[in-house]
Amino acid sequence: MVAKVFMKYLTPIVVFSLFVFKVLAFHPVIGESTTVLGQGGEKVFVIHAPIRNLVEFRELAKQAARLKPYGRVEVNVSTLADKGFHEIPAGRNFWYEYASYNPTPFKFFPDKKIAPFIPAAFVKKNREMILAKAKILREYGLGAAFWSYEPNFLPGKFFEAYPHLMGARVDHPRRGNYPAFAPCVSMEGTQEMFKNMVAELLSNVPEIHTFFFKTNDSGSGICWSDWQYTGPNGPTHCKNRSMGERVATLMNSFKEGASMAGQDISIYLTGSMFSDEEKKDIYSHLPDNCYFQSHNSDKVQGINSMIVSNYPVRGLFFPLEILRGINSIGSGTANTVFIGFRASYDRGYERLDAIGKFLNLLVETLGNPPAAGQIAELEQLHKLCLEWAGKSSADKLFNAFVQLDEASQYKKAALHRVSGINWGIAARHITRPLVVAPDRLSENEEAYFMPYIFNPSEKEARMDYTDIHGAHRTIPSGVAGNYVAAVNRAIRLMEGINDDAPEKEFIQNMVKALKIHASIFRSIGNFAEAQEIRGRNAEKLSMAPHRPDKTPTWEGSPDLQKFNAIMRDELDNTLELIDVLEDGGMDFICHANTPEYEDTFLLGPDLIGQLKLKRKIMLKHWTDIEGYMTTPFK
Repeated sequence: MVAKVFMKYLTPIVVFSLFVFKVLAFHPVIGESTTVLGQGGEKVFVIHAPIRNLVEFRELAKQAARLKPYGRVEVNVSTLADKGFHEIPAGRNFWYEYASYNPTPFKFFPDKKIAPFIPAAFVKKNREMILAKAKILREYGLGAAFWSYEPNFLPGKFFEAYPHLMGARVDHPRRGNYPAFAPCVSMEGTQEMFKNMVAELLSNVPEIHTFFFKTNDSGSGICWSDWQYTGPNGPTHCKNRSMGERVATLMNSFKEGASMAGQDISIYLTGSMFSDEEKKDIYSHLPDNCYFQSHNSDKVQGINSMIVSNYPVRGLFFPLEILRGINSIGSGTANTVFIGFRASYDRGYERLDAIGKFLNLLVETLGNPPAAGQIAELEQLHKLCLEWAGKSSADKLFNAFVQLDEASQYKKAALHRVSGINWGIAARHITRPLVVAPDRLSENEEAYFMPYIFNPSEKEARMDYTDIHGAHRTIPSGVAGNYVAAVNRAIRLMEGINDDAPEKEFIQNMVKALKIHASIFRSIGNFAEAQEIRGRNAEKLSMAPHRPDKTPTWEGSPDLQKFNAIMRDELDNTLELIDVLEDGGMDFICHANTPEYEDTFLLGPDLIGQLKLKRKIMLKHWTDIEGYMTTPFK
């Protein structure tokens, strides 16, 4: 029976999906990284989830401890206790929103030079949290890891006091209106600061064995790097040093700081922006026990839960995609495995029940490595469906998960540059009203969403629905709708699972998460198509509203009809999302708990109220389009 099920679902689209999968390859991320380098020795599992609630962190540690029979287990402890509000300049400086949760040693144990320029209360909260987490890890016999952005930008007043330490400008000029500078790693003063801070960090948290960091993005940068956002820049005195020398200097500073604390740490440079020439030079200069992405990747691997690629939705579980990553660990030679349950910029983390299911699969695979190949993966999937749905509904759940895999592969191929975080959240497609003339909204009507749209220009934020982080983007017509339709087919199958299914509650919860996910991409598609229509009619929309052509016509303006259909679909989509959120769905979407924490990358606590306001404003402006295009009449 199982074989028949497998053959039934090895349809041409599955074969195509598997082909696309092989072409694209599976590159899980660490933070925003792709693949990192490995180290020799015992197998090490490094788990990363930016959890601030210590009760939940304890549960994570408890679940992580199940991996101990298979190697050393470390949990990242560098998550900040609070957002760095003090770092964000006034005005539309959204680049600083990237970095406002950036962990770095100086936010826990600042050097004496840096300490006067950072709020003491902020440091105190971060320090208390990292020490509390270390205590919990000790109880479960786990190690710790520290994720960081280095060298992270420092306050302007620091460089007023220590101007000789100022290194590269690292902000993005299209994503903010205020410059930011990181310290120059070539300066002995900078090196001393890093040594002192790492030494104090490890003296207080000796459980830390892995230090992994990112540079040249989202708040950090190295002098004269080819791919700095403002172009290669930095002080004249270090211009002629090679990038390999700079990175080696930084890594050696970390190593010497560890040595001062009587510790030895493994250091990984992950997910950073360097040219190919720089990468080669960095690799040729790596100190001992230091590693860099894209080299020796057979020794290190990364796997992730679905929140990494599907933020802001929590609780998604695409078993085939997860199994591929997990199985490659069991069959591969990787000594270090980074396991990501973190959403970008530390704005959220995976639900604990989904983490538990993920680790169940990993533990089972490590204990009983499966046979290689697609058929073996499908057999694993069917076994999982029997466990979750019972014999009566296993095939239905199996079909749903295969459908999800097809949808996921389609999304990677056709929507590979489209993400929930950058389109749905940072452009506020979820909550902003879709109207033909956004400039006709009042200041009060814009107040709940405009401050959060990622664009240093308020005019561009208002008028271009698909200005994504400073670039105008497009989506082929119908592609987002195709993806949403495929997800909805899986949802309908999962809704038909019998009530006696052993994991009925988890499946029902996943249905809610999938409905939210589908709604976000439905909005993304609607806003993209609406912007295409607005672009085609830019001249008409630039004029003052006026009476359209009086010539009788049954058709009217074709774009008026299309735009009205998009508006109606988005109005209905918003109502359906409200229904899901009111039925417990708020637990499956990352959002702030209090209004002050809503920002570019995090939705507000009154999300349902904002969606209702979105519908109200859309209906108020429903007929605005009739002042620019001809309605059908006779």
